[in-house]
Amino acid sequence: MALTIRELIDQNRGKYHLKLLAGADSLDFVVTWVHMTEDSSVSEFFWGNEIVVTSGYAAQSEEKLLEFVTVLEKSRCAAIVINIGQYIQEVPSAVIAYCEEKHMPLLTMPWDMSITEFVRECCYMINKSTFDEENLADAALRVILSPHESGRYVSQLEDYFHFEDGFTILALRIHTSGYFRNVLDQRSTLRLHTALRGFDFTYLIFRYEKRFFLLLNHKDPAVSLRVSQDIWNTIHGRLPDLPVEIGIGTAVDTIEELSDSFYAAISAQRRASLQRQNIVNFQDMGFYKLLYSVPNDALLVHYYHEMMDPLLEHDARHGSVYTETFFRYLLYDGSLQAVANAMYTHRNTVNYRMGKIKAILGLSLDSQKERLPYLLAYHAGVIMKLCEDYD
Repeated sequence: MALTIRELIDQNRGKYHLKLLAGADSLDFVVTWVHMTEDSSVSEFFWGNEIVVTSGYAAQSEEKLLEFVTVLEKSRCAAIVINIGQYIQEVPSAVIAYCEEKHMPLLTMPWDMSITEFVRECCYMINKSTFDEENLADAALRVILSPHESGRYVSQLEDYFHFEDGFTILALRIHTSGYFRNVLDQRSTLRLHTALRGFDFTYLIFRYEKRFFLLLNHKDPAVSLRVSQDIWNTIHGRLPDLPVEIGIGTAVDTIEELSDSFYAAISAQRRASLQRQNIVNFQDMGFYKLLYSVPNDALLVHYYHEMMDPLLEHDARHGSVYTETFFRYLLYDGSLQAVANAMYTHRNTVNYRMGKIKAILGLSLDSQKERLPYLLAYHAGVIMKLCEDYD
């Protein structure tokens, strides 16, 4: 849905007699805006992926034009359109070669074509594309959050997506704050489009609360993983110091099932964040699918303390290691010898501790029914970083 350089050129090529001189391999980048300028210094205020249109009035020599183009390229300009015939009769070969080397599209437009009309028409196309994309994102989000009312919004999505191809949702979070978050959100959206331009399926990008979501119109797990890796590499390459996590949701067959993929993606992203992983696929989470699907972190913390406080308080008062002993006992299926080996202590010592632990908890711990609630507490503790991961 986001407008690319190729689409913008294709729709205006005939009317404005546009001619592509360089950068034919970089036409699938998204365009954010079109500026008319003769002064490259204004590029310091660019967000990235803008098209610049110039008459060449201030860059009539080969040296000045090359300098002009170089500054714009370093400012992540998406493409340059030169209005030739008045101040610049022909684009120098050195300028063309530079743009080709830098993979930056360079185009010309005859002098008798109106720059003002061209810029205005391009900006209208960009605004319309953005408006349409926002409407689609709103419809998709309403289908996700209110699946029982999805009928009224599905028709908005039918003309855009291929329903028969299924869907997968990715959840992505970049940990930023304040003003920098607003700036970064704009640029991150561009990087997401950049990472996705090599794939041939339809997609939609939208924000909800603190995450980006990518609605991919396919259900191939291998493709979802490859997309996630490309996205992570693209964003991390630009922002190496900021934590970036991606959660891959379940693949679903119908638009009405989008909420399943959406919440699975959130659960996978939460696990990636808490376990300090880059990418997590919900399908690979096993037992943890259940606990990470609990949306309230405070509930997991409360449950952990509700079950474990008697042992935690005893350890705090007496310097004992009953909590670790108990958790290892649960994980090793009640094997005293396995616990003794892991803790480098004698089996009789472990047996003594377990006797005390059973007394403190008031349980025999002979049945799975008695052990399971505490095993769940252990996993909740691991998720919330309340205890070590002994598994």
